[in-house]
Amino acid sequence: MPRPKRRRSPLPPPAPPGFPTERKHHLPELQPPAVAAASPGVGGVPADLGDALLRCGKLLDKLLEHEDGWVFAEPVDARALRLVDYYLRISEPMDLGTVRRRLERRRYADPWAFAADVRLTFNNAMSYNSAGDPVYESAAELSEIFEAGWPSVLAAPPRPPDAERKRRLSGLLPRLPVGEQVMVAEIMKKRDGCLREVNGMMEVDLDRADSATLDELDRMVAEHGAALVGVVKVKQK
Repeated sequence: MPRPKRRRSPLPPPAPPGFPTERKHHLPELQPPAVAAASPGVGGVPADLGDALLRCGKLLDKLLEHEDGWVFAEPVDARALRLVDYYLRISEPMDLGTVRRRLERRRYADPWAFAADVRLTFNNAMSYNSAGDPVYESAAELSEIFEAGWPSVLAAPPRPPDAERKRRLSGLLPRLPVGEQVMVAEIMKKRDGCLREVNGMMEVDLDRADSATLDELDRMVAEHGAALVGVVKVKQK
């Protein structure tokens, strides 16, 4: 499956229908190097799962922004490329564009599910094409980039000081979905940090939140993102 090194170069003409190229052969599935999780949470899942998935997105961006990333950004169009045996030899097609959509739609329960799809993308390319083929070489190069960046996904960055986290949360909590804001108020009530409720708006005092409470609030922000309406108001200094 010939492929140029840069998008601006034209693709060479495909082989005639029903005439697969001879250089393609099936390779045994590549085994990615084992990587141990740094600072795992319960059951081996990173303690900062929401942030870990955000780091997955950044690593995926790096792959897609590579000069050869476009080759893997869409599903292989076997008909257009006249790869008559592609689906006979690749039982589970995958591409980085599909990985991106699954990540955006929160289809991955943990970073390892994300990594499995990224590795499948490159393993497919290296199984269908032989060493020396441009697609094989690009897949091998991007696979190395992925494996080099994978430990950073699992390793939680140093946690910022609580005061900085409180300043950040004060701007983000009012933008959570309403249901999660109600949960925030319930959490803060247990810490005597829910001051009052006026016209359905609950005011919370983050100064009364300890580090464990801030961790819980950080996870909610990472998992649920921002909304347009609010029922929680953070006490202003």
